[in-house]
Amino acid sequence: MSYPSSFTALPDKSKVLAAYKGKSVAELPTPSVVINGSKFESNCNKMLGNASRLEASFRAHIKTHKTIEGTRLQLGTGTLTTDRIVVSTMMEAWHVLPLVKEGLINDIHFSLPVVGTRLAELADLANQIPSLRIMLDNAEQLDVLADFNAANPDTKKWSVFIKINMGSNRAGFLNDSEFLSETLDKALKDDKVKQAVDIYGFYCHAGHSYASDNENKAKEMLLQEIGAANFAAEAAKQIVPELDLVISVGATPTAHASEILTMAEVETSIGGKLSGALELHAGNYPCCDLQQLSTKCITEEDISLVLIAEVISTYVNRGDKGPGEQLINAGVCALAREFGPLVGHGRICEPKEYNNWVVGRLSQEHGILVALEDEAKFIPLGTMVKVIPQHSCITANAHPWFYIVDDEDKVVDVWVPARGW
Repeated sequence: MSYPSSFTALPDKSKVLAAYKGKSVAELPTPSVVINGSKFESNCNKMLGNASRLEASFRAHIKTHKTIEGTRLQLGTGTLTTDRIVVSTMMEAWHVLPLVKEGLINDIHFSLPVVGTRLAELADLANQIPSLRIMLDNAEQLDVLADFNAANPDTKKWSVFIKINMGSNRAGFLNDSEFLSETLDKALKDDKVKQAVDIYGFYCHAGHSYASDNENKAKEMLLQEIGAANFAAEAAKQIVPELDLVISVGATPTAHASEILTMAEVETSIGGKLSGALELHAGNYPCCDLQQLSTKCITEEDISLVLIAEVISTYVNRGDKGPGEQLINAGVCALAREFGPLVGHGRICEPKEYNNWVVGRLSQEHGILVALEDEAKFIPLGTMVKVIPQHSCITANAHPWFYIVDDEDKVVDVWVPARGW
């Protein structure tokens, strides 16, 4: 059977690498995404260490880069490793099948709630990997799964995470809602549903932790995540006590803050032992961005991904601060129209003497640089600037490949992401 991934052509990595390997960043076309490979790898191994210290397993979300090479690093290059990942698109899942065949990935979680039109594809994927987990946040989705399996009796039983909404209001059940109780009853008592579905665990994502402004606040939100998922797990075990569950929690800020949390503190917070095995998940952490910088859980030195662009015009005395405004060749389509606690859609980090300029406005291909200080000096036309994006996940998704550089800013590799659905 054919799926969108079958028709989505990706650039030929070997040809791109042949054209650019060994070149300096200054020789690259703009706009482009550049990733410092050693920083990316260091961030990956540090997060695996965080999970280990918390006595948790780790599930790596690959949505930021969507590449085989980046995923390999997220799985671990040292003594600490994981074989669990999260994907946001089916393209990502199919793209990393070589790592499944190598035995490096054994468990893939598709992170959107049940998408009926993609169930046949998910069922096919489930036959090609050791374990597939899908997401559920509505009782009617149980009927969708049960009906699909009844019509397709060779389908594997679905292993589901139940999504718990603990404040971000993106998806999931509220713990005090009748809808969660209804769903647990249906999943654990309805014979038709039980033939098609197993509850694997409960999943929280504290999206609102991006608003935290220090590591202790992010830590408190991580404890809230754990408490919310554990509360739901307790409710499920009241129905079927012998359930073996996973409590999966994390957003990049709370996952960063796990480095200052212990299991003893977790058990004190919830008033006892967890009702399942703790799993930490995160995705943005290998790259980071301005949103992560604003949480103060990282420093600028931890940011591995930047956008390179060129200053192409100057507008003297335009705007209300500094000498005027300037133009770069990176707009919405290269950078993304994201806001965060730190001002701007992106901030210039190099050349360092111009880090008082931010991308203040955007149109499709145009980025307007505005000064943060009246004392700011114009950037000479033709200067290549490095911009820290507000949200690296969306910036990365705009580009057909990424230049991987060493600490001397020389291209050592090219990664091609699985863009599309």
